[in-house]
Amino acid sequence: MDETTIKNRIAAKFPHLSMDDITDIYEMALNDYLRIVYPYDKSIVAIPVGHERDYSWVKARMIDIVERSGCSSAKAYSENGLSISFSSAYITDELRKQLVGKVSVPQ
Repeated sequence: MDETTIKNRIAAKFPHLSMDDITDIYEMALNDYLRIVYPYDKSIVAIPVGHERDYSWVKARMIDIVERSGCSSAKAYSENGLSISFSSAYITDELRKQLVGKVSVPQ
């Protein structure tokens, strides 16, 4: 799986999105991935070679972003007062727990 494949799958799943929207969503999801996995290494700007399975996480995060914008991933809902709740403020706990940050000893 690669960036183009992910974008094409998201385009097929959500045909109402333009390719510009999908590119923006991909960049948001990729930045979330990089912020979690490489919190202190700002030189890494793409998923490293050999980490292809992490594209699946980025794809899941893209779906999460789209669904949150449409409120279909809400964990709770109230009618008259219109109260919608998600599992966390920005990113679902389930997705966050799938990644472990890579850190090293300062040199």
